[in-house]
Amino acid sequence: MTQPTTIIYLTGKPGVGKYSIAKELAAKYGFIVCDNQLINNPIFELLQYDGYAKIPDFAWEAIGNIRRCVLTFLAKEQDNNYVLTNNLFEDAGDKVCYAEVVYMAEARGSLFVPVRLLIDQDEHLKRVTNPSRRDRWKSIDSHVQVMWGSCFFNQEIPRMIG
Repeated sequence: MTQPTTIIYLTGKPGVGKYSIAKELAAKYGFIVCDNQLINNPIFELLQYDGYAKIPDFAWEAIGNIRRCVLTFLAKEQDNNYVLTNNLFEDAGDKVCYAEVVYMAEARGSLFVPVRLLIDQDEHLKRVTNPSRRDRWKSIDSHVQVMWGSCFFNQEIPRMIG
């Protein structure tokens, strides 16, 4: 009997280090990284997002469509282990997003490992305002980051699915 594949879902506020940790997991254990910026960037690039501007609602709708296409693909591609990243808020849309990732893992018969990353506030402000974040169309506005500090989705504990 073969072992199930694994889906690791790294969540946390922007700048907490999700992508950095995902790259380490990929390098050390062979995971394929599906970073939230991979999904966001086609739209962010079309908007020429500067790291500060408010992103319009219609752009988030388009990003949601891209995310659903990616998750549908991942549900069918069952040979590889993936690490996904995202920042999730305590709102209905992001709860649906989380449920879609859980559903994808279930459809694959994968071990689902959700991980919420936390960070010290001073370290977070240093990381989130780093201008290199703009190279990947990421927010660098420290005021928005502080405002987002306490409204993140509290996901459930890791479990085996299937």
